[in-house]
Amino acid sequence: EPHAHRGVEVLGVVADGVHVPAPEPAVRGLPAPVSSLVGREGDVVAVASLLERTTARLVTLTGTGGVGKTVLAHAVARAAVRRYRDGVVVVPLAGVDDAALVLPALGRALGLAAAEAQTADEAVLAALRPQRALVVLDNLEHLAQAPDHVARVLAECPDVVVLATSRAALRLRGESEYAVQPLALPIGPEPGLEAVAASPAGALLLERARAVQAGFGTRPSDAPALAALCRRLAGIPLALELAAARARVLDAPTLLARLEDATNRAGASDLPERQRTLRSTLDWSYRLLTGDEQTLLRRMSVLVGGGDLAAVEALGDDLDDALGSLERLVEHSLVVVLDDGSGARYSMLEPVQQHARGLLAPAELAAVRGTHARHFRALALEAAPHYELPDQVLWLDRSERDDGNLAAALEWYLEARDGGAAGTIVWALWLFWWLRGHLRRGRRLAEAALTLPLPDAVRVRVTLTVGVLTFAQGDLAASAPRWQEAEALARTGEDPEGVLYGLTGHGLVLLAQSDLARAGERFDAALAHAAATGQDDAWVVPLVQVWLGTVRLLAGDPDGAVRHVEPGLRAARARGDRLATYTALYNLVQAALAQGRRQDARGHLVEGIRLSEETGDPANTAYFLESLAVVEGADGRYERVADLLGAAAALRGRAATTVYGFYLPDPALRVGAEDAAREALGPAAFASRVRAASALDAAAAVALAVGDDASA
Repeated sequence: EPHAHRGVEVLGVVADGVHVPAPEPAVRGLPAPVSSLVGREGDVVAVASLLERTTARLVTLTGTGGVGKTVLAHAVARAAVRRYRDGVVVVPLAGVDDAALVLPALGRALGLAAAEAQTADEAVLAALRPQRALVVLDNLEHLAQAPDHVARVLAECPDVVVLATSRAALRLRGESEYAVQPLALPIGPEPGLEAVAASPAGALLLERARAVQAGFGTRPSDAPALAALCRRLAGIPLALELAAARARVLDAPTLLARLEDATNRAGASDLPERQRTLRSTLDWSYRLLTGDEQTLLRRMSVLVGGGDLAAVEALGDDLDDALGSLERLVEHSLVVVLDDGSGARYSMLEPVQQHARGLLAPAELAAVRGTHARHFRALALEAAPHYELPDQVLWLDRSERDDGNLAAALEWYLEARDGGAAGTIVWALWLFWWLRGHLRRGRRLAEAALTLPLPDAVRVRVTLTVGVLTFAQGDLAASAPRWQEAEALARTGEDPEGVLYGLTGHGLVLLAQSDLARAGERFDAALAHAAATGQDDAWVVPLVQVWLGTVRLLAGDPDGAVRHVEPGLRAARARGDRLATYTALYNLVQAALAQGRRQDARGHLVEGIRLSEETGDPANTAYFLESLAVVEGADGRYERVADLLGAAAALRGRAATTVYGFYLPDPALRVGAEDAAREALGPAAFASRVRAASALDAAAAVALAVGDDASA
């Protein structure tokens, strides 16, 4: 059936009489609207109709900056979500600086937090391939190679429809371009107030202006000025909103007089008329600011994805009243306030940010980027120890929000060839990159830092970071020599911590290669080294104990494994470190299964699944769900076996990386549980349950696994 996303329902999953309903189509990455949609109702219907056509798998919204492409795309996504079995995913790309990161950004928006392996593009496409979804790729114009990646999505994911926004068409086969026009202007040579308000441009101007000054444009004599404002601003929504912000202090005729002066004097003559209009409006808004407000606006343009109040105040540290200036920039609609529940962040719409950044002279730009880099380097260093402590999720989330700024700070130090500063940021971020799956970007930046002159201690840690990230990507051939190189350099420089990590990392590679004897030697050496150098409380020591238990388990000694893992678990719990805790729990599960202690295994699994949910770690959750399926199979609960295996397969496909390459369960146990469930349920019923469970998102999979029936 062409475009099977119409009318398809995802079956719920029934586990031991408990029905887990299939969720409503997912809406991922779509921000809540902050204001009403004015004048675009017809556009929403028209674009939605384009998407409904069986031949329209790529629709590109084109138009000048500020015309409202993003707002329209979001509105269409909300209107169309029920037409797609797997919902809508919105991928904002304005902050992405490399077309190679388009597919990883899509994977992240899909919830594939660790889709960063060397084959990450293929993994993202594999996860998307069975889905019937609408993918919104917002702001593609600055990524010259982006159309190549869009073409891959369309070619390899036959039931996926793409809605893109760009200043120009992508020029791909089968593309339907929808040119987003400015809002319609008041009709007639001398429209009255009613005619102005009836026009989309006039309605938007009045709605936004009256939000700050209730009496704006209510006098019949205001009508000519209002109509002229709409015409002068060419119906461009952003220009109208910027002008409306001035209604707080100006009436309509005065606003028009000030605006006409600005538009007559500003705007490059070689730009299209609409772009000259927007540019002149931005110039006009800028000139109405005080000197400090202008300075802060220019400086804030270097923020990537906005920033919190601390970042803004750091950029305006030498201003008399940075907070007051920020408040006025918000009042003038030049800065947007966003709050996802974690605190206010301040950002700009793309045309405003581009305009403000263009006002930075080279010397000022260099100075501002330096200030920005120092602030976010300090944030990286402040956050680093917390990734190992009970508040790790809070700090991981904070760093996630500023991921673009942290990377920009590191890029600045790389450009400045300041290896010491760049290397310290790399080391501060390595665990964040690991836990949140920023493996591609982290590896690229860490390898770039290695090309700079580095102090020996910093070089050790940057080399260790490359070893970590290549291991997480499953690139063992690249990982092993990095660990060994770091260890050798650390021994030369009498760097005990570097030696400890180097020994541990090399042991991990050997463990992943099933070289148990040499892996055990490395781990034993690491523990002995830690004891001899006073590093018994180092973060990695509990993990070394756990991995030494893995060696014992794989060697057929589950009792010996438990003796090593339990001290590591106690230390991890005492520290409040979720990663080390669930790594230890997983090994205890495998030992308990080998010893026939299924209830102990079940308890460890439920705890580990909950911890995985807290950290947002689908790769880890997949491993735990599979082991829980083994436990359920041993208890004859075959429907849950099918459900858990389906959910685990989906999560593993979304993670698409070997971050947990040191998890080495007995594959025979999983195969045995699967075969028994298939025989008990029948092949068709088994496949149906697996297929239904594979449609669950991570939260629903966790609920299925750890619900009341999980402890039976």
